[in-house]
Amino acid sequence: MFWKHTKKPSNKIYTADQKVKSQPLNSEQETKPRKKLPVSFLKRLIPIGNLADTTLQELTATVSHHQAGEIVFQQHKPATSLPYLVKGQVFVEMNNGSGYEIDSDSLKAYYPLSCDSFYQCTAIAKSKVSIIHFPLNTVQKNNTESRNPLLNLEDIPEQLQNNSFLKRFLQHFKQGKLIIPSLPDVSLKLRAAVQQEIGIQEAVKIINLDSIISSKIIQIVNSPLYRGVNPISTSLDAISRLGLTTTRNLVTSISMQNIFSSPNKQLNNKMHLLWEKSIQVSSISHTLASITKIVNPDEALLAGLIHNIGSLPVIIFADSLSADDYTDKELNQTVFALQGQLGNIILEKWKFPETLIRIPVHAENWFYTNDKELDLSDIVLLAKFHSYLGTPHMQNLPPIHTLPAFQKLGSNALTPDMSLQTLQDAKQQISDAMSLFSS
Repeated sequence: MFWKHTKKPSNKIYTADQKVKSQPLNSEQETKPRKKLPVSFLKRLIPIGNLADTTLQELTATVSHHQAGEIVFQQHKPATSLPYLVKGQVFVEMNNGSGYEIDSDSLKAYYPLSCDSFYQCTAIAKSKVSIIHFPLNTVQKNNTESRNPLLNLEDIPEQLQNNSFLKRFLQHFKQGKLIIPSLPDVSLKLRAAVQQEIGIQEAVKIINLDSIISSKIIQIVNSPLYRGVNPISTSLDAISRLGLTTTRNLVTSISMQNIFSSPNKQLNNKMHLLWEKSIQVSSISHTLASITKIVNPDEALLAGLIHNIGSLPVIIFADSLSADDYTDKELNQTVFALQGQLGNIILEKWKFPETLIRIPVHAENWFYTNDKELDLSDIVLLAKFHSYLGTPHMQNLPPIHTLPAFQKLGSNALTPDMSLQTLQDAKQQISDAMSLFSS
């Protein structure tokens, strides 16, 4: 049964001569009347499971059945629903002729086969299959009604109900005891000053208040990322080359490293790994922004660095407890469940712009969408997705072509086949960034 997924997903890729023989779409395929489904079942679906219980209770769906060889839906045709595979196997064929198989007993079946107003692929039944169809606007609902355990205990994911550390942290939060890390004064002063349209000389005075940051800015401006014809040796020349906005973002980025630390050796190692992940995502964000030429690469660099900032209050809280009070698994689960909402709180406290405040909560919300063109949230989400490629986490990812952020790219110089090349292109930048932001 679909709700008893235990098998690993199938990642089999088919070549042109291995495709399933398809039959024309049957307009008389059996479709059962609308029906309500158990909330416990709906909570397992992504992204539908993020909806509030009250919304899930009202959600209805239809079920269609297809014989082997039938086309379930066809690429580029208008979509009428959000389809999920619940029985059998389908072959998903891409525009270039490649594709992959999805089995209803695999983790991939938790994701919709398509989620746009037009189908991004062709789905062909390999066996007798059953498809559940939800209203197409269910994805949009997810962006406005996502669960927030910080505000509602009923929103704690089912698999975390027995996580005592999570519940202790939520109690700590409700008592108003949340500890928010602080950026260095130089970073806060510069961000506030740039909003007031100060000149370069004023910015130099602020940056020179911190010798470490000023020397780091000079080091960065001479790095491969920003290097010009002549080397730079003063803060004035560095800011003149970078501009105030880029300088502000880089000063904030440099300051970030200082708050990813803990006196507890074990927790400090965890923070160090989180910081390395931040650098990786920020470097890929910079690369993707450079490729698409829609989002400012320097803004994307900072956005990538702050995407998991919400993990810090959880680790700070863990530092106040005995190591016997929680397990590493409980800590990791809590970080994953809360870092989005906590990240928003931190960035609001730091008075960051709205474009950055919403980064953490959407960084791993694969089906996040809005009506706008590609933006910072989309870039960081795609960068986070790319950061998982080639890792064990890859098997839990949805197909990239189903991501609304990916669909916004259109013909904008990126295809699924180029994803690994994008990672390769970002490799040197990741290495350079590690050196700049970790020393």
